[in-house]
Amino acid sequence: MMEKWNILATAQKRQERYVLRLLNNYGEFRRSGYRDVILGYVADVPIFLEALESIRREAPGKLKSLGQIVPLERNFQFDVADFRDKAKEAVSPSIDQLENSRFFVRVVRRGHKGELSGMETEKELDGFILESLEKKGKPATVNIEEFEKMIIIETVENGAGVGLITKEMKEKYPLIKVK
Repeated sequence: MMEKWNILATAQKRQERYVLRLLNNYGEFRRSGYRDVILGYVADVPIFLEALESIRREAPGKLKSLGQIVPLERNFQFDVADFRDKAKEAVSPSIDQLENSRFFVRVVRRGHKGELSGMETEKELDGFILESLEKKGKPATVNIEEFEKMIIIETVENGAGVGLITKEMKEKYPLIKVK
């Protein structure tokens, strides 16, 4: 697995090779070890997203094999026993950006089936973030249905990527399909 990655992409069924060729024009992308899941590193995420959006508008057929793009800001390695503590540490730099917003945490787990619960981790991290903001006297609300911002944690075996995605980003870049 790649040590440093700031993009997780998915390919449509049996389209991984095509998507890898496409994405490698913009950075370094590799198979993750999970079917149709690709990890990559690009030097400038906004420029990368703009390039894909330009293709989507001008030649959408070129992207039909691409499922989704998830931009990430930080990575961490973990063991099952320390996942939640490391996840809290990894989301901490984004907490102040959630002030006065409706947000939620989403954990997408690949690997550790039966060992890690994405839903339990999401609830714990939602609480951790709210508590951290409350200690600073800053309001925020957990709201999945009408969110303004989301923290995404994508795990691939013992590696994880963390990103902050806004509602505006999802509207501007439809390839960001995190739910």
